[in-house]
Amino acid sequence: MRGNENHEESIIGNSRRGVDHDLIRGVRNRKEENEFEGVVYAVENGKPVASYAKGTLENGKEITLDSPMPLGSVSKQFCAAAIMLLQDQGKLSVSDTLDKYYSDYAEGKKLSLHNLLSMRSGIPELTEENSDVVKEDATEEENVASIKKWLFSQPLMFEPDSEFVYTNTNFLLLADIVEQVSGKKYVDFLRENFFEPLGMTHTGFIIELGSSPSWAQGNIYKQVDTQPGLTKGAGDLISNAADVTAWINALSSGKVISAEAYKAMTTDYSPEEHYGYGLYLQLDGGVGHYGAIQIYSAFDYVNTDKKQTLVVLSNSVYPPSIAGLAADFLTDLNA
Repeated sequence: MRGNENHEESIIGNSRRGVDHDLIRGVRNRKEENEFEGVVYAVENGKPVASYAKGTLENGKEITLDSPMPLGSVSKQFCAAAIMLLQDQGKLSVSDTLDKYYSDYAEGKKLSLHNLLSMRSGIPELTEENSDVVKEDATEEENVASIKKWLFSQPLMFEPDSEFVYTNTNFLLLADIVEQVSGKKYVDFLRENFFEPLGMTHTGFIIELGSSPSWAQGNIYKQVDTQPGLTKGAGDLISNAADVTAWINALSSGKVISAEAYKAMTTDYSPEEHYGYGLYLQLDGGVGHYGAIQIYSAFDYVNTDKKQTLVVLSNSVYPPSIAGLAADFLTDLNA
């Protein structure tokens, strides 16, 4: 995607659609309605078919196709893949119960990693009433320890595997287990096993912004750089369209985890919600995830049958609207 950074939008034609792609026209319409600023990038059969970049970042710089933005819950698929990679390596199993990792957790014997991955655990979510559990001036380690102490003192909302309830704390525990099993910090495990092998040089973590790594130079994310540890495993990544595209292609093609592990990630464990492990299923023939964190929204999608990917990043979309917007973009992409 290098070379497009000076273009507000790039309409890349192919023989099937011609140059005025329905997806780009849809993005333009939403821009005119003041509903969308950000990045949209679509690829088919290994070639870009539509790209768009417009708007302004927090630091006042123009949004380009290379601009990194917070991914919100798109981060969850990375955490799920980390667990599956450790299973591929024979270091854990998704059938492991939590008492193996948290001997002091009374409910641990009832809960498996599978329950956490599939959002069917019954573990509660932090709410505003419990906002004192995490603190802005604490370290990530201190806040994660505080969250675990609080979680392990709470009753389950329901019997494991009896319901689907989307809960960020499931993935905070999974990221913590990645650290226990691998012996590495979660950020280092993902970077060494995913980012570096895939050449994802514009990808990093919210927690790293303070140390200003090279990929974050000049970027400002005041809206998300608070309460260290709160988003760990669940909404902690910052990336750009090229890196996310490389990621979802690699994840779905056996370059990151085994085909068996990816099949487990894309099995529908909750037909009422169509959710696998960190991925929503039955999205116009493909899989992906929505993300929202403060002013930022994100969406990634891969359809292996059509060899098609779509990445959306925005700092202007009202977060609850990202699912509807993504559905509209998928319709436009396949028009």
